[in-house]
Amino acid sequence: MSYNSEAYKMAFATGKFGKYEMSNELCYKYAEYFEKKSRAIRTNRLQQSRTDSGRSKVYQSEFSVQRKYPESSMNLSEKECLKYFKRIVKSKTYQSLVQGSTGMHNPGIRFMKASQNARVAGQASYSGIALRPNSGTNKYVIIHELAHTAGNMHHDVGFRQTLVKLVSRFLGTAMAKELKKEFRSRKLKMSVGQNIMSPLKWLESYKKMEAMRDKNNLIKEMRSTV
Repeated sequence: MSYNSEAYKMAFATGKFGKYEMSNELCYKYAEYFEKKSRAIRTNRLQQSRTDSGRSKVYQSEFSVQRKYPESSMNLSEKECLKYFKRIVKSKTYQSLVQGSTGMHNPGIRFMKASQNARVAGQASYSGIALRPNSGTNKYVIIHELAHTAGNMHHDVGFRQTLVKLVSRFLGTAMAKELKKEFRSRKLKMSVGQNIMSPLKWLESYKKMEAMRDKNNLIKEMRSTV
């Protein structure tokens, strides 16, 4: 992992404070924390760019909500899908949510062949969205994929925030509240903390966590000898 040199310098300047001391190793750890936290704030993502560990929990949350609001998953004709798609894309809500280099103000739409990607209802790419006949030709899948094209090619915090806003606007506030509730029930965060701890605060927190780990390891060792 890369580290922030200025953050390293700040940590190094802390030196020894009371019973705590910022060693060279801890300076690097703080700098790595600073870099990771800064990236999370900048990208509105808690996971690293190559991971999407929350995806399955997002899907579970969505399936639960769709069962409670079956009308959101009713099959539409291609003509109806196009009409709904254009309504969302041209709206002020969608346009205001588009962000970053991957956000698309004018995404395209296409329909897959029935034989393609049988396990996939919809897909989002850097050219737009694709819907699979029957399983993907509904309002919810269209909204889900457009949450991706707005600039969130993942299922992290930024995607979930965008999805909830689109659901609220185009499927109703009640469904949006239920979706947010399902996310939280699976411990999927809806925001990225904006506070970055100072070197001293981080050191105090680190030492407390270290003491807890040592205590838990000691308990495990004692139990294993019984």
